[in-house]
Amino acid sequence: MTRPGTTAAMLLSAALTLAACGGGSHFADKARPAVPVNVSIYINDQRVSVSPNAVSPGPVAITITNQSSNAQSIQVAPVGGGSAITTTGPISPQANDQVTVNLSDGQYGVGIAPNSATEAAASTPTGVAPGLLTVQGSRSNSNNQLLQP
Repeated sequence: MTRPGTTAAMLLSAALTLAACGGGSHFADKARPAVPVNVSIYINDQRVSVSPNAVSPGPVAITITNQSSNAQSIQVAPVGGGSAITTTGPISPQANDQVTVNLSDGQYGVGIAPNSATEAAASTPTGVAPGLLTVQGSRSNSNNQLLQP
């Protein structure tokens, strides 16, 4: 048999615990950011390949694999000019790297970053053809993505 005080304390504790949980509707009307889209970048001695080469605006998680014979840095920059959105550090041959960026509508060149050690080195072409990433359309927030079957 339990004491009346113990039962009351257990009921009060259970009520406080349930009240602290919130019921889940506090954030129901607040949109969460979109889930990042994964993009793979493959570098070899001839070119930079981007897959998929078209995504919708928002966060993009880029995984880079360097299969070229030299260490390479990747740069993502708007086509037609503008400063780079992101530049990686040197990625050793046969190594990988990952970076996440938030991209808006437009086209982005994905290429080997210039070596900025000297002005002459920065203007020297690498011989590795850049890839192209097109960003267009719209993406649902993560609330809508969770509701889709």
